[in-house]
Amino acid sequence: MNALEIGLCWGTLEKADLPDLIEAAGRHGFPTLSIRPDMVQATLDAEMSEAALRRRLADAGVRVRVIDALTAGLPGMPATVDLGGQVVARPDADACFRVAEAVGAPIVNVALYGGQPAPLAAIAEAIGAVAERARARGIALILEFIPGTAMPDITAAHAVAQASGAANCSILLDTWHLARSGGTLADVAALPPGAIGSLQICDRTPPPPGTPYVPMTGRDLPGEGQLPLGPICAAARLNNPALTAEIEVFSAELRDMTVDAAAARVAAAIARWREREGRGL
Repeated sequence: MNALEIGLCWGTLEKADLPDLIEAAGRHGFPTLSIRPDMVQATLDAEMSEAALRRRLADAGVRVRVIDALTAGLPGMPATVDLGGQVVARPDADACFRVAEAVGAPIVNVALYGGQPAPLAAIAEAIGAVAERARARGIALILEFIPGTAMPDITAAHAVAQASGAANCSILLDTWHLARSGGTLADVAALPPGAIGSLQICDRTPPPPGTPYVPMTGRDLPGEGQLPLGPICAAARLNNPALTAEIEVFSAELRDMTVDAAAARVAAAIARWREREGRGL
C-alpha cells in the first residue's frame, strides 16, 4: 500500500489566509488542504478570480480535498453565529457547494457544532436531501461526529450516514473526537467497508481528571501524544484504501510561530512519526 497522503487542515496554521496556506503546504510537502468556506470566499472577494486561485493551487502542487464545514440548514442548527458582536451567516449547502466548485474540492464536511439537540432521524432525512444535491455536483458529504452535539460519536455518525440513504455520505474519522468520545480502535475496525470517507489526524495527551475542556486547543502532533495513531490510521485505510488524511492540530505552540515555521514543525513531526510507525504510513 502506498504511503498515506497527509495534508493540512486550516486549524493547524490558524494565522494563514488561503494564499499563505497554499504556499506553506506546497513548500513543506503537504499535497491536500481542508479549508473553511469563508477562506475561499475572502480570497475571491480580494479580486482573485476562480481561475487564478486554481492556478495558484496547481502551481504549488496542492489540491483542496475538503470544505470544512456545512453548519447551517440542518435541524437544530442556527443560520447565524455571533463573532464578538458581529453576526455572520453560518455556511449552508449553497455556500459550501459554491466554494467547493470554485476550488475543485470533492468533499464537503457536515458538522453539527454549536447546534441544539435534534432527532437523528430528522437530521438523517435532511442530510439525505443535501447529499442528493451534492451528488448532482459530483460532491461527497462526510459527517463529523463531535462530543456534545447531536452526533456525538462514531456510532451515531455511521447511523446517520446509513439512515440518510445516500451513497455519497460517509464518516469523517477525526482521531481527536474519537478519543474524546470514548471511541476505540475496535470501533474503527468494526465499521463496514467504505464507511469512512475522510480522515483527520492529531495526537492527544489525556488531561488530568476534572480539567475543563476548551475547544480547539491542546492537540498534539503525531507521535507526541498517547493515541494509538498508527493503528487507527491503518484500520481506517483498510476500511477505505482511497483515504487521504489532513492534520488538524490546534496548538498554542504552532499559533505563536510564523506560518512557515509552523508548517516546518508539523512536517518534521510527521516525518519522525512515519519513520517510527511504518505500516505504510
